Order: sequence, then structure tokens, then C-alpha cells
Amino acid sequence: MPEYKTRVSYRTLGPNKTAGNLSCGFLHKPDDGGSNRDITFAYYGGLILLDGEGEYFDRSHPGVKLSRGSFVQRLPGVKHSTIVKPDGKWLEFFICVSAESYHNLLTMGLMSDRPVMNCEEDALEEILPAARNLLSAMQSAEGQALTRLYFEAQQLLCTITSRCSRSREEDDRIRLACRLMERYSGRITGQEIAAQMNLGYEALRKQFRASTGISIGQYAIGIRVNRAKALLLRSNLPLEKLALQLGYPDCFSFCKQFKQHTGVSPSQFRRMN
Repeated sequence: MPEYKTRVSYRTLGPNKTAGNLSCGFLHKPDDGGSNRDITFAYYGGLILLDGEGEYFDRSHPGVKLSRGSFVQRLPGVKHSTIVKPDGKWLEFFICVSAESYHNLLTMGLMSDRPVMNCEEDALEEILPAARNLLSAMQSAEGQALTRLYFEAQQLLCTITSRCSRSREEDDRIRLACRLMERYSGRITGQEIAAQMNLGYEALRKQFRASTGISIGQYAIGIRVNRAKALLLRSNLPLEKLALQLGYPDCFSFCKQFKQHTGVSPSQFRRMN
């Protein structure tokens, strides 16, 4: 993208450089010297990768692949690394604001705490003109005009967040976890899934809930209950045998979980259908 070269603006509102941090710009990082390893920001920084590739690491995300459209949130107080693939292509647009501003937006549900998300191409076409305008205005603004731009920067961050989804790598992980649960008919624990995927359980647990809105355990129960429904409809097996076939220790445990999930007992479900 030859039209975008390194062009930045670092400004401060008030006497405190961290609390009043307002900066943005386009950064071209041609080699590994542009990487940041084990760094912790006292403020918030968000960047959209416009060209090139790399990886993001933190304690809960052990290597998320970055490519065009990746939106990386460098969250305040979180030790992380962003590694630049040294092929001369890396180009990013970044915005930095105070940690307090980020947390206020997060509390209002206008931003996310996921460190890496993905912007589709049509979202970039909407975001880039606003990014260029913000940078141009910041380079010459003073006084009240700079204060107004601080809010415009926050608004742009909210727009970016609203147009983003999970990272591609997180999507792949969640799909694999779901396939494993289907393969084992729900009879597999979150810890066992994480071990098969060579992931930490806590990282997988958080990503799965953020993606699906439910826990790994709840998803697994849903698989077992759906299998139970199919067996109830196509067989006349006594409930005791059906429970054992589904992996429950006894009929009582099966009936209790089935009713909690569906609102009716297995016997009632069988009669209804």
C-alpha cells in the first residue's frame, strides 16, 4: 500500500502524559526491529494491520496469527508481544488513549476485552478514511479542537470494535473444540479437549464462552441431550439402558439432566413425539 507511509501524531491533553495520551498514525515496520516483546502498556493501544503478517502473544493467547484486517488491542496492564514478520510489508494504523477512557467504553459495552479480532475488507474501506481524517486533524489541532478529537478517536475505536469479529485463529479453535465434543458425543471434559489441542484450559475456557455465550460443559451437555432425543425417538430402549448407552452412571442422573435441559422428562418427551 504505497500511499501509506509512516506518519504519526503524538499529543497530550493536560499535564499527565499517560492519562492524557492521544496518539494515532500509520506505522511501517520493515523488519523485526518493529516487534514488541513482553511489553506492558499503562495506556490503551489499538492497531489495525493493513499489510503484512505477524503474531500476537500473551499469557492466555499463545500465538495468534495476524494478517491484513487483524485488530490488535494492546490492553492496559497486560504483558504481551506483537511480532512483525520481517518481509518489509508490515503497515498498521494505531490509536492510543488513556486506560481510563478504554475501561469506561468497555463498561458501557462499546469495546471488547478480546486482544485480537478481525475486520473484514468492507469494514476497512469504512474505517480508513476516518483514520486519515483523524490523523490530519490531530497534527494541527490545539485547545478545544484537540479535546474534540479525543472523543473522535474514542468513537473511531468503538466503530472498529463494532465491525470486528473474533480472530481467525480463535474461530478455528472453537470449531475444533466443537468437533471434538461431537466426536465423543459430549463425553469429554474441557481439560481433555484443551490437552488434545495443546492449549491451556483457562485460555480455551474463556475463548469458548466469549465465542458461544455458554461454557464448554453446557455445550457438551447439549450434545448428549440431543443424542438422547434421537435415541428416544428411534428406539424403545428402557431408560435405564439408554442412560448407560449415553454414558450416564444411572437412570436418575440422566433423567435429571435431561429435564433440566429440556423442561420435560425423557418419558414425557417420548410420549410427546
